[in-house]
Amino acid sequence: MALNELDPASALAQAQRLKRSVDRRSRWVVRYQLAYGTVSFAMVLALGLLRGPLGIAVSMAIWMPAIGVLSVYAARQPVAHRGMAVTHGVMIGIWAMLYGLVLGVGITFFRGDLAWWLPGAALVALPGFGAACVTARRVRV
Repeated sequence: MALNELDPASALAQAQRLKRSVDRRSRWVVRYQLAYGTVSFAMVLALGLLRGPLGIAVSMAIWMPAIGVLSVYAARQPVAHRGMAVTHGVMIGIWAMLYGLVLGVGITFFRGDLAWWLPGAALVALPGFGAACVTARRVRV
């Protein structure tokens, strides 16, 4: 029976069941966002602390496979909660600005300085962790 064929109370109950189901099956987004933040932290730290080509090689050895795995993981998920695309876009936009700022200043003035790169890596990881908190609240993890 279609939703438009149900009485209002039954239709509302069915809609609430569907929302709970979508929320439950959308919890993968929280794991994705936490992984994104964690990998961002490791990649920025490696890039900042390891000199020259070694820093680039190690950071890309962390970043590229992780982004590939996360992309495949996301593409294989059957559902995503309402607003996920906006949350993801904001997360990526803020991440890109912070990444550019931390790398631009760090490479110019603080190459190899743990006092810059440790908090800088944490700052770059924050959008992933913050988005995970927002998503967890939305899908009631």
